[in-house]
Amino acid sequence: MDETRKERVAVFVDGANLYHSIKNYYGGILDYGRLLEAATAGRKLVRATFYLVEKQDPEDGGSSSARSFVYNLNRFGYKVRSKPLILHESFTPEGERSVSHKGDWDIGIVIDMVRLADHADTYVLVSGDGDYLEAVEYLQSERGIRVEIISATQCTSQALLDACDRHTDLGEIPNLFREKVSTPSERV
Repeated sequence: MDETRKERVAVFVDGANLYHSIKNYYGGILDYGRLLEAATAGRKLVRATFYLVEKQDPEDGGSSSARSFVYNLNRFGYKVRSKPLILHESFTPEGERSVSHKGDWDIGIVIDMVRLADHADTYVLVSGDGDYLEAVEYLQSERGIRVEIISATQCTSQALLDACDRHTDLGEIPNLFREKVSTPSERV
């Protein structure tokens, strides 16, 4: 890389993976602005994309809390890509109802990574999902992209940890979590 040019970084946040990591391993409320600061670490931000899967409530038409969340992500500097959570209902031969959920951005994130490869030197992937391993290895070996991972170490694929150029545990980022505000019923 040219020494006079600042390192260009692109950030890709797998919102569903991040949500489950926070829910299962960390207390408090994540500061998404601080996450982006930690991911860029003083480098030139090319793009930060947050991939969101939204539950659709037919009676709500898009909840105000979801709109507020997206607005705040935009305000912090993220481009938000959203898709609805799809429910598949089926019945077993015995007549029992079965519902499955489908809603991930894995392929969309990989496509965006490949599309942006000529415009960034480093990628920061906020996810511990091992499904990204092949894309990470391709981007490193064929495109010369440095790939860093930010995730909850406890639920990060070991193969992804081995392949990435750098890993940062969410819990190691200073001031990333604010204390959860308790409701009156939780204080009792």
